[in-house]
Amino acid sequence: MARKGERLKIQRITDEKRRKATLRKRLPIVVKKARELSILCNIPVCLIVYRPGEARPVVWPSPEAASNVVRRYRDLPDLDSCKNNLDIIDFLKQRNEKVRVKLSNVQRQTRDVEINLVLVDFLAGRRKSFDDLPIDIITAVGSRVQDKLQAVKARLQELRSAAAPALLPPPPRAPVDVPMVDSLPMVQPHNGGYREMLDGNSLPTTEEMYALFVQAGIFPPSVPNQAP
Repeated sequence: MARKGERLKIQRITDEKRRKATLRKRLPIVVKKARELSILCNIPVCLIVYRPGEARPVVWPSPEAASNVVRRYRDLPDLDSCKNNLDIIDFLKQRNEKVRVKLSNVQRQTRDVEINLVLVDFLAGRRKSFDDLPIDIITAVGSRVQDKLQAVKARLQELRSAAAPALLPPPPRAPVDVPMVDSLPMVQPHNGGYREMLDGNSLPTTEEMYALFVQAGIFPPSVPNQAP
């Protein structure tokens, strides 16, 4: 007998006395469920159970109603009849496939969370290298970084393309006397020198981001110029 909180393993009960006791205990529950299904869904339902050692089966709701349901099923064309058949093997196959798909989705979500945590720790300065990680995690992190670099590169291209018309010189106009004003300050990036902000060049380039991950060991240092 299964303990409290423990799922009962569905398999044939080998002990005959326990098997008969289980049938006697659970058969009324099955009849009750069949009745509830018929009422809730307003559908014809019948239940026919042959108990061991007894010639007459247990029939619900009545032999006449059960005969009508069985006759209706037998009158179906062969194709429809076979389509609705589901033996225990097919049922277990369908159940196993659903469990397999669910497990695969959970594993993929868990891996995504794990990769994101690794990258967050690295960018926040809590992780200096990836040497302590398994090779599959390192490979997945490298693939994720490549995708992020591609997205950053595409976004920078959009910013520069959008800013290009604003950088064109305006048409000449008649000279107008204007008061002198101080020139606007330029932004100095982290590696020295000045860059204009209008074209997005003040943002780190994909090469600079790639070099950061090379320094951390996520990419081989021998091919730093192959960043996307």
